[in-house]
Amino acid sequence: MSRPLPIQHPIVIEPPDAAAYLSHMGIAVPDVLDAVEAGETWAGNMTRHHPVTAAGLIRWIYVVGTLRERLAGTNLWIGDDPQNRPISQRIGQPYTLSTVGGNEVTGIADHPRGPFAARRKGRATAEAVNGTAPLITVESLRAGVVDRDGDGRTRPPHGGWFLLYHRAEESVRMEISLPLGFEDGQFTGWRVRVILDEWRPEIVSATPRDIGGQDVDFQVVEVG
Repeated sequence: MSRPLPIQHPIVIEPPDAAAYLSHMGIAVPDVLDAVEAGETWAGNMTRHHPVTAAGLIRWIYVVGTLRERLAGTNLWIGDDPQNRPISQRIGQPYTLSTVGGNEVTGIADHPRGPFAARRKGRATAEAVNGTAPLITVESLRAGVVDRDGDGRTRPPHGGWFLLYHRAEESVRMEISLPLGFEDGQFTGWRVRVILDEWRPEIVSATPRDIGGQDVDFQVVEVG
């Protein structure tokens, strides 16, 4: 009889150390916060007259677009869209950064496992996560880069990283994390989690329609 695999606890980088850690990849925390704020602004413009998926979808669109624009502006990253999945690719270094909505444990440092995606993801994400190792090896050889990051506590390991965000009642929690793997539409765990300080809107009473939130969701109901 098979036994479930034990939980592998991730390395957790706390908010005070996040900026220095992410700087090794060429990611500035203010750029991430600008993206989260842009997503909040546009999600807040959605009303009950818009489709029920509008707030979550428009938030994701503007987080992705703003973050990719900010990263491209550093001249260290370039946007790419493999299988129509928007990512940023670090120039000359084997890092990628993607964006997904996370569940309610996103940004909570002491959670033993870490977050899931708010919604199950598809084949493109699975291939991006599980297919990272051979791609990174090729890129490392081309760039003359060897991953000597040890266990990842001081420098980010090479691979496909994700910005996960979650719109809670009064704030947006977020982290930039490196997954262990991907199966059945979900992340199987995390190698490294870099926890960022939560972002709070200036108007605390603001209630965008994707609070508790997901990026995109459809509920199909049979009629007839």
